[in-house]
Amino acid sequence: MSAGPGTRPLAGSGRGRLLAGLLTLLSSVLFAGVLWDAGYARLYPAARFLHRPLPLLGLATLAALTLVLAGWLAARQPPATTALRSAALGCAVLLGVGTGAWGVYRTGFASTVERDSTLAVSPDGRYAVVRLDTRDWKDLPHTELRVRARAGLLSHDADRELVTCRHERPRERIDAEFVGERTVRFSLVDRPAVTVAFDGRLRPRHTVDICRPPGG
Repeated sequence: MSAGPGTRPLAGSGRGRLLAGLLTLLSSVLFAGVLWDAGYARLYPAARFLHRPLPLLGLATLAALTLVLAGWLAARQPPATTALRSAALGCAVLLGVGTGAWGVYRTGFASTVERDSTLAVSPDGRYAVVRLDTRDWKDLPHTELRVRARAGLLSHDADRELVTCRHERPRERIDAEFVGERTVRFSLVDRPAVTVAFDGRLRPRHTVDICRPPGG
């Protein structure tokens, strides 16, 4: 679009370059949001904000368009105009397609949490055992118990399960209690109680499959 008589074009001007810098920063934040939510938000319940394929793809597209607009505003005179705009477009396509595809892959195959409940809290209040009832991308049910570090907005879940039940829900109620600072005892109606310890990174020494027949 051409500027009117006496009107200075925004592209290539000081204001245009400032706006281009702000848009580039915004684009970086949006791309970082896609990577964060697709890769790590599942371990930080308070930080989940999208965690779905289509919204993440939309966010990646918005970030790419923002970067293209930044390149359009950064320069006015050729050949700098062509070089900057081509570079911005190329980066936008690569980052948009790359982060969008990765986000869709990660969230598309991730489990959807249907239930998030606390079963036990450690005596010092630093840890909790939470039950997560989920469904995977095939719509199969899973139940898992994880350790959660309780730290307000920085609360986060372990990246490994204490207890798991794959492809079905437990038929009996699961009870959990802390018997030590980092030791948890689980019990079900139809099987002996099991004790599992976890380390400072919230990782258990072993994972118990409660849906596997005893001795199986």
